[in-house]
Amino acid sequence: MISDFFDENLEYQENLVSETCIKQGHDVTFVTSTFRSVFDYLTDRHDATAAPSTYVAKGIKVVRLRYRWNVMNKIRRFTPIDGILDSEKPDLIYAHDITLNFPEAVRHLRRNPSCRMIMDYHADRTNSGKNWLSRTILHGVIRRHYLSQARRYLSKIFPVVPGGMDFLREHYGVRDSEMELLPLAIDMTSARRIREEKQGCNLRAKLGISEGDIVVFTGGKFTPLKRTELAITAISKLAHLPIHLIVIGEGEKSYPDYSAKVFATGQGLPNVHYVGWQDREGVFKCLDAADFAVFPASQSVLWQQAIGMGLPLVVGDLGGQDPSYLNAHDNMVILSPDEITAERISEEISRLAVDASLRERMSRGADLVADEYLDWDKVIQKVLRFVEIPAASPGGVLTPSASKAN
Repeated sequence: MISDFFDENLEYQENLVSETCIKQGHDVTFVTSTFRSVFDYLTDRHDATAAPSTYVAKGIKVVRLRYRWNVMNKIRRFTPIDGILDSEKPDLIYAHDITLNFPEAVRHLRRNPSCRMIMDYHADRTNSGKNWLSRTILHGVIRRHYLSQARRYLSKIFPVVPGGMDFLREHYGVRDSEMELLPLAIDMTSARRIREEKQGCNLRAKLGISEGDIVVFTGGKFTPLKRTELAITAISKLAHLPIHLIVIGEGEKSYPDYSAKVFATGQGLPNVHYVGWQDREGVFKCLDAADFAVFPASQSVLWQQAIGMGLPLVVGDLGGQDPSYLNAHDNMVILSPDEITAERISEEISRLAVDASLRERMSRGADLVADEYLDWDKVIQKVLRFVEIPAASPGGVLTPSASKAN
């Protein structure tokens, strides 16, 4: 896999793709930058003196490279990866978004026609192409140039939300036949285990939440686009109900004022619990403690994780991402842009809080969506179908050398 950022301890798509491939008997080599902190990455705080390194984490061979180019933290290219591709001999090259190292990957594919390449894509109108320079130069010229070199060699392009398909059509001229939706699936094995063990009960007790109280989950990276403060304000309007809000996450250095606003909104509210940034297990435990989740805006993998834990969702659709693909079994309340207000969110929280039968119906719907669309053990077949895999061993497990994903 080739990705600009990788932290083996997070729950991002590239982590779960890698771990699931290993679980199914494949070797994975991950080529990435020397960034170690997701917050440094998101705020473009790159240490150009960080040394390249190679190590193994969770069975993944991680190769960290310096940038050959890093122009304004927007146009980044690793030092050449030809040697890595030649030594690893991958059966499948998986690019996480458009990489400026596509030329080396294409050269490798020309020399090794049995190798395949795919790309997932995370940009859409809500997070990219916000100004003329971005739309016209960054996407319209530079990244389009590199993608055009690779398109004929890509077996499939996988946008992770429907809005990504629209973005690729509009800015890159990509045809529908070249694309297929690859939802942000989750680690359902961990989700099921934590639910079965009822680990959320311990968290409730630790936070002083009574067994019969209603718990709402929200959070993520504290950025203005997510509008987390609306969920907190909505809870503050429901003092007459036995209801609590668990908020996970922490502020980004690039938005100190907004982070302060998120904390200030809940200051003095004993039923608002800030639990900080959580690892995968911590996120699932917080979700297991909740009765439903509220996300005022901007999709993230937390939405899928909440569904995977069987939670009804109240979400805001700012436009450009279309979350309806996650609502196949009426497990979500989707608010239009003009409905994304504290008052409207409060109404939906109140409705779910007092109607146990509604929560139960939506929870069953969430379980169906998770089983059908969000289980990486199933979704990974969309990726691996492009690899010619030898027959499994008698025990049904692919031998370690069966296939390599780079």
